[in-house]
Amino acid sequence: MIKHIKRIDTVFVPVTDISRSKEWYMNLFNFRVVYESPDGSYVGFRFNESGPLQTGLTLYQTDQLPESRHMAFNFYTTDVDASYAYFTERQVRTSEIHGAGGMRFFDAWDPDGNGIGVVTFPE
Repeated sequence: MIKHIKRIDTVFVPVTDISRSKEWYMNLFNFRVVYESPDGSYVGFRFNESGPLQTGLTLYQTDQLPESRHMAFNFYTTDVDASYAYFTERQVRTSEIHGAGGMRFFDAWDPDGNGIGVVTFPE
């Protein structure tokens, strides 16, 4: 086992319109931009909070989205009902809230149809 690797640093999400997607993610989440490539094909975010470094999210420009049958990742929330209301008030396409194995969650889709999960569970 390798002990000096400490976390997943970044999740990469393909998008077809980087400007539109940057605006969508920035308006929905408490993100700050930490990186933008000189050619405009990448933009990286971190949560705009102090404390330990959390996993980042990087959007990258592509002409064709890869096929996906599953949510690429989950955002953890302390209040899934409030998060669901927040998403639906902003007219984000979502599933209903579901529960299984002590978790409650819903799925949401960004403007390119990338699926993201929003989940809560006892920590």
